[in-house]
Amino acid sequence: MQRVSTTLRKRIGVLGALALLFAAGLTASPMMTAPAHAAYGPCNTTVKRTDGLAINNYYTVPARTGNGLSCYMQWQTGSSNAVKALQRAVLRCYDNTYAADRIRATGGADGNYGTGTVDAVRWLQANRLGVSADGVYGPATRQAMWWPAYYRDPSNGDVDFINCYNPPF
Repeated sequence: MQRVSTTLRKRIGVLGALALLFAAGLTASPMMTAPAHAAYGPCNTTVKRTDGLAINNYYTVPARTGNGLSCYMQWQTGSSNAVKALQRAVLRCYDNTYAADRIRATGGADGNYGTGTVDAVRWLQANRLGVSADGVYGPATRQAMWWPAYYRDPSNGDVDFINCYNPPF
């Protein structure tokens, strides 16, 4: 009887150790960690990018210091200037859509990634951009969006809106 009991204890011990290792493996699995966009960090600035075609034309795009354009914004994240750049792009390039109406109805380009901006981004993602409609601005949304292009006159510094494009950056 003692021998059976010892064998049974060993088996239970081994099964317990395996269960512990299995559980530890699950907590480190990709399904249990933070969303992929969290690896980029929130957008904390903006950058002016050109499309390489016209030297004095530029786009103002949300960015992350030290990480370029790979950043994200979601409910109550992102710096004010990064959120404003996104909101202005929606207002300028997607005027007369639910997305622009939603941003206008909730404060306009106020720099707050609140309910209106989440709704606007989600609507654009589902109805215009063909990316996952989660309301989170990230690299896939940036790449699919149209952005306002501006021309800065080198002689006097005047800035004029040109048109909206989907630039290759």
